[in-house]
This record gives sequence, C-alpha cells and structure tokens, in this order.
Amino acid sequence: MIIFIYGDDTLRVKERAEDMRQKFAEKFDPTGMNVDEFVVRDGQESERGTVIGAAQASPFLSEKRMVVIRGLVSSVKKVESKLWVEGFSRVPSSTIVIFADAVAPATLEKSEIFKSLKDTPDVHVYPLPQLEGHELTAWVVARAKVHGAILLPAVLAALLARTGNDSWRIDAELQKLAAYANGVPIDQKMITELVRVESQEDIFAFMDALSSGQSSRALGKLAEEREAGTDEFQLFGMLLRQIRLLLQARDVVDSNSKAMKQDVADALSIHPFVAQKLLYEVRSWSPARLESLHGLASKLDKYMKTGLAPDISVDRLVTSFLKVS
Repeated sequence: MIIFIYGDDTLRVKERAEDMRQKFAEKFDPTGMNVDEFVVRDGQESERGTVIGAAQASPFLSEKRMVVIRGLVSSVKKVESKLWVEGFSRVPSSTIVIFADAVAPATLEKSEIFKSLKDTPDVHVYPLPQLEGHELTAWVVARAKVHGAILLPAVLAALLARTGNDSWRIDAELQKLAAYANGVPIDQKMITELVRVESQEDIFAFMDALSSGQSSRALGKLAEEREAGTDEFQLFGMLLRQIRLLLQARDVVDSNSKAMKQDVADALSIHPFVAQKLLYEVRSWSPARLESLHGLASKLDKYMKTGLAPDISVDRLVTSFLKVS
C-alpha cells in the first residue's frame, strides 16, 4: 500500500501522518519494531538505497510494516525519479509506505514520482491544501473542542480576522485562549487582548535580520516583540510560518529558475508584495537548510506540548536561524 499525504497546510499534513502511524502501531506494531521514518533531503543514491531497502524489507514478527518518508516526492528531481519509482513498484503488500510532503498540492502533483505511482493498485491520496471558507470555520470549531475552548460563532470571525487561515497560528491561539478562558466562553474582549493583528512589516524586518545573519538586529527585533507583549506561542508561530513560506517558495524557484513574484504569489496563494519579499529571501537558503530548520521547529512544537517553555523554543529556533546563515 502507498499513501500520499501532501499540502501547504503543513499542520494537517504532519498530524495526518502521525495519526496513521499511531493507528498502525495500535493494530500491528505495539513494540515499534516495524516502523521506519526518513526525512529525504535531495534524493541522492545514498539515500535511495537505504529508503527503498527499508520499504522492501519484510515485517519482523508482524503482519505489516510501515515506512514514513518525509519530503521525498517534492525534493527528487525528474532525472532521478525513475530509479525511485522502480524501487517503490516492488514494495511487498506487507509494507505500508507513507509519503508526507509539505508543499502545495498543485506542485506535488506535477512530480514524476506522484504521476508514476498514483494510478497503481492500492494507492491512496490525501491532498491537504490550506483551508478556506466553510471548511476553515468547521476545522476551527473542531480544533477549539480539542483544546477545550468554547468558541461561539459570534467571535469565530473575529479570531480569523486576526490569524488568517494559518492552521499553526490558529492552533496556538486557541490553546492560549482556552488556557486564559479556563472553561468560560471566549469573548471578543479576550480575542482583542490576546490575539495580536500580525504586522507583515514587523515579520519581514525580523526575518530579514535572521536570514542575513544580522545577529544583533535580529535579537533586537525579538526583544521589541517581547516588550510589546507578543505571546511566545505567537512568536514561535511567526517563525514557523516563515520557514514554511520559504520552503514553499524554494520549491517554486527550484522548479522554475526564472520564477517571478507572481509565480510565487499564485503557488502560495499570497499577496504579490509578500511573494516579492520571499523571492528575494529564499535565494540565500538551500532546501536542506530549510528542511533542517523545519525539522527542529516540529520537534520544538512537540516538546512544548509536553512541557517545554515556549520562550526557550523561540530562543532555540532563532539561534538555529543565525547559526546556519
């Protein structure tokens, strides 16, 4: 079985893959001996042998095994795709292969691996684009219940007006609001006081400093945000959102070396002004560097949910930005 999970709603991509792994463990593999995970950076031969070898291996004292591969489909170049496709075409029925890629559906669906494998037997496809309209509001209501937040329809629009459709930020804001409300319904006053309207200029000034390695300026901007009362979860969300935007913009540039701001704007569904900024920033970042940052951010996000202080997570992520610049 082959499963494609992909989209620019990277929170849902991450959680869908984790949910499938958890259900697999409960049904087939409580010991954890039949699950392998890989993050593929560039799809070179050294990675191919290891990943395909794991996918073709037989399960150990179990009916099934699972191999989760992050970033492969969106990172492998067309010229290298054939050998990957040949390898995955020989995966035994006892193996479940999950491809998890945090890129826009339209981008991933152009990849050779996806096009070659999507119509083969026992393939399942889960595109997860950023949500809009009724789908977004339904997801927010469901997410609020997960965090124990009482979010009435009258204030839902006010929340989305401040967060947009960024699922990571919405999730962080709902956790913060739920903790503050402590069992009572969230009202307009709470949203006004706790959920800051994001300033793109502030974000870009902060990210410009990080991207260019201007340590003192970046740390100064971070201090300004904290002095202004910006919540640490929101700061983390700002950093994570920018990493995701840079990753997506990098993919556009790698696919089209002559990409213009409108190409980036269309692919990422963002304003051309923001796209122009990203196009300038992304050329100084390699995919491997961005994947490394995204991997760290994902780990820190998990650690925060189990007790790590959010300010420590922000500091670690900022430090990593500056180290790789």
